[in-house]
Amino acid sequence: MRKLVVLLLLGACACGSETPVVPEAATAAKAAAQAPAPPLAAHALARSMVRAAVADGLGVFLQHVEVDDQPVMTGGKFHGFRIAALHGDDFWSGVDLKPGDVVTAVNGFPIERPEQAQTAFDSLQVASELRVAFERDGQAHELVYAIVDGR
Repeated sequence: MRKLVVLLLLGACACGSETPVVPEAATAAKAAAQAPAPPLAAHALARSMVRAAVADGLGVFLQHVEVDDQPVMTGGKFHGFRIAALHGDDFWSGVDLKPGDVVTAVNGFPIERPEQAQTAFDSLQVASELRVAFERDGQAHELVYAIVDGR
């Protein structure tokens, strides 16, 4: 997709140009368009992928995770949801979550009620990062992924 966008931009620029394209420049532009995109840094997500996931909907995302039927309560108040299972090894590859972890918030949003979870999910459309607060064995943890443009 990135190659297609680069080629379209190059084509649009060439169409509006009065200056002829010299062969060396055309060759360099073609090589740049065919070069693979540099890999994302560790703990970074491409905004295009995040937008695609949000467009697919929370329901599609939730097909990759099972949570316990009952929320985790602390002092009679909602604390989070315990992960019962994660589905799709490729989907979760490199993500430090596992069954037994208790997810308490996403990007600072509570997730107690379905509409709160939906708000947290939808917020990713414009967020600069994804933050998932969770507990493992009673210890607080946070996953942080930058959401980067241009991909």
